[in-house]
Amino acid sequence: MKRITGYLLGAALLALLGAVCLAADRLDREMAHAQQNLATLNYDDPEATFETAERYFEYGSRIPWVGNGPLNDVRARKAALYYWQQQYGAIVPQQTDPVGAIAPDNVELQLVVANAVYRTGQAQAKDRRTTLQALDAGINAYFTVLKNAKRHEDAAYNYEYLVRLRADVDKGRRKPELSGALNGPLGRPGIVPPQDSNMGNFKILVPLDSQELKAGQAGKALPKGRKG
Repeated sequence: MKRITGYLLGAALLALLGAVCLAADRLDREMAHAQQNLATLNYDDPEATFETAERYFEYGSRIPWVGNGPLNDVRARKAALYYWQQQYGAIVPQQTDPVGAIAPDNVELQLVVANAVYRTGQAQAKDRRTTLQALDAGINAYFTVLKNAKRHEDAAYNYEYLVRLRADVDKGRRKPELSGALNGPLGRPGIVPPQDSNMGNFKILVPLDSQELKAGQAGKALPKGRKG
């Protein structure tokens, strides 16, 4: 009797494990599909998928060998979804230090929030004072990200860019022109050059191959070797 009970318990555990694996596989496929939609600027389906995944991962985060990794990832993706739709109010916490209010182990979410902080200030910048305020907010936001990350090239680049931009605006080397809503998630689109533009003024730089680097000849063909 004890042996039969053990077999039944083992079968029940295996069935439960199988159901969990199937649910995890389905959720993983839905997450991949949501990320594909996000990359193609289709924002309708990913939000529901991220909401479902966040609920599951909240339960999973209580399991020691799972931890907060999957939950942090889906929360960063969910914030990125709002960011690309320019819904910055849904991302930025209403606190003095919005990036610092994010858990320090979720650096990617902190980066999205830092981007949203700067974009919010950028849209409100109308003069020198408000421009400097927007730049200071962005600089502080990226600095918080860098404090929590061992290495983060995107945050470091944005931080250095805003520091240099602020110095130029503060010293009058650049006009305080940050304002204007972005025309799309990738910024303002370029324009077609006028038809009377002299395209000959553009220079095309061709990288050297390994043989040209050794010969020290930029853009010059190497002499052909004689046969025989």
